[in-house]
Amino acid sequence: MTSVLIIDDEEDIRIVLKEIFVRAGFDVAVASDGNEGLNLLRENGADLVITDIIMPGSDGVEIAYEIRCEFPKTKIIVMSGGGNIAPLDYEPAAIATSAYLASAAAVGADMTITKPFDREELLNAARNLTAKQTHG
Repeated sequence: MTSVLIIDDEEDIRIVLKEIFVRAGFDVAVASDGNEGLNLLRENGADLVITDIIMPGSDGVEIAYEIRCEFPKTKIIVMSGGGNIAPLDYEPAAIATSAYLASAAAVGADMTITKPFDREELLNAARNLTAKQTHG
């Protein structure tokens, strides 16, 4: 069974993603932040990691980099729905979502997606990435 580790600081997103992947026949673990996710990955391994990019502590770019260094064969999908969305949310140090996702790709993420995501697109991407991994 293909294993997936979901790392997201938003509980609602973790619940939805876990449900999607469990129903699709994946073995699923969840973590609420990057450190917890890395610890779970070190303990149990995973074929695929899906991580949010904007989280307290280590962001998804750092997590993707760490995973790529320690687990070069693990597939990584980085997703984001945050960043400079509206002027009221603007912080001078903030980076736009597209820049975050580009950074994630640069450090080794296999795929980047934005929230809200299409359930079937996400599942197909997960299946395609893990099929390449197990067959090549």
